[in-house]
Amino acid sequence: MDTNTLFCAFCGIILLAATSISGVNTQNSCRPSEVWNPDIEECFPCSSCLQYPKTPSCEKCPRLPPAQSDAWRLAAITSLSVLAAVLVFGGLLIGVVVHKCRTKRSTLREPIEETTGPLYPLP
Repeated sequence: MDTNTLFCAFCGIILLAATSISGVNTQNSCRPSEVWNPDIEECFPCSSCLQYPKTPSCEKCPRLPPAQSDAWRLAAITSLSVLAAVLVFGGLLIGVVVHKCRTKRSTLREPIEETTGPLYPLP
């Protein structure tokens, strides 16, 4: 082999090793939660997009589903609790009224005092 060919092959190997060390060829080695940023020549974490959504690298990040809100659970629990309280209070109130009506005696215990004379004067 010619020394010139060996020298070119040796330079090619060194150049290939240098570019892979410097990060030019590492864009495929980013984690799934990261994207390659050519400006800083590093993998950019997509979690930074929550705090800084206008970053250009965030366009390449997969869209994360929005965090689910538990506000509907709070509203459902509150409304059901209020409904239960109203039903219990209403049931107790109706029960007390029915009990009072059933136990009330309609007979008189004392005789009516009669008055002498007519209530209205005769003309």
